[in-house]
Amino acid sequence: MSFFRRALLSGLAVRLRDWRSWALLLLLPLAALGAARLAPPEEVSAPVQVGVVLPEEGGEEFWRGLQARSGLVVRFQPAGMEEARRQVGLGRWDCALILPADFQRRLEALDTQELITLLIGPGSTVYPMVRETAAACVTQCISPAMAEVYLLDSGILGEERLEEVRPRLRETLGDQERVLVALETADGRALDPLTLADRGTSGLIAGLTAILLLIWVLLTAMDLGRWLESPFAKRLAPLQGTGALLLPRLAGALLPALCAGALALTAGENSLAGSLALVPYLLFWGGAALVLARFPALWRALPVLAPFVPVAGLLLAPVLLDLSLLFPALRPVVRWNPITLYLRACQGSWLDAAALAAGGGALILCSLGLDRKTERI
Repeated sequence: MSFFRRALLSGLAVRLRDWRSWALLLLLPLAALGAARLAPPEEVSAPVQVGVVLPEEGGEEFWRGLQARSGLVVRFQPAGMEEARRQVGLGRWDCALILPADFQRRLEALDTQELITLLIGPGSTVYPMVRETAAACVTQCISPAMAEVYLLDSGILGEERLEEVRPRLRETLGDQERVLVALETADGRALDPLTLADRGTSGLIAGLTAILLLIWVLLTAMDLGRWLESPFAKRLAPLQGTGALLLPRLAGALLPALCAGALALTAGENSLAGSLALVPYLLFWGGAALVLARFPALWRALPVLAPFVPVAGLLLAPVLLDLSLLFPALRPVVRWNPITLYLRACQGSWLDAAALAAGGGALILCSLGLDRKTERI
């Protein structure tokens, strides 16, 4: 049996006897499940409910305009006055539109001043968008009459000619004649609320998993550094080399982390791609741990830096938000952050996975190269 295999089995046995490995295997999936529970896709993607109090007569065209604009973001519900007040007050509906009893008469008279009352509650958030939607529907209702008044007042057409063109004024423009607005995210993807909700939850789980595994690898670097100072490692290092001693022990520490990360990612969507991307991600940080463990001044400083790792991971990677959109100067830092590369690899970008693997391989070669440099000296 080769030395690497013996050392790997020995290091793995040590990890399996360590309570921290079992805590990682238990707590990391639980943390992922908790994140999934806090932001379930069904609730995130559910449309906002908005009540509409219609008059007893009139308002049919306005209501058809609202229905045409109902969708995955906002859904309009017809209701009575008391129901609208109750639902908005309880926070079940975001807001409500209240139309007056003489709504149709005022539309025909082009009297739009304070035409619709907007009822909001303390938790209302989307009422500005609802207000703009209602204004668009009112404009659609009165635009033919406004056009008639303009044509008559400006002298472009007379009463006789106006009767001929009146049917065309009430025609709705086709899609080719309209100015269509297509919404998309900052990275160029279509703005589909259902897809983005699923992707956002999966990204949150993947990001939290990556940050917790990073903390685990930093703790592993501290363990490797302490182990190198043990009498056993000092006697064996001149015979096998420091890098050859650390590699199998590091592998024994990363295998439980890989299993825990794969279990945690099952709480989100596309867990297979995320689990595969864990290999180059752990390879990169494993290579960094090999380098850190060889320098006592570095690994002894890790306990001081460890509390800042979660904060830096959340701020400098697009886990919760992408700060590079607000501060363009941070774009290179966010783009080439290993956590960002891992998140992009989870979405199918194998170039980013290859960048992580190449960086990890370079760090491992750098650690092994330190042995050769020591031998030459």
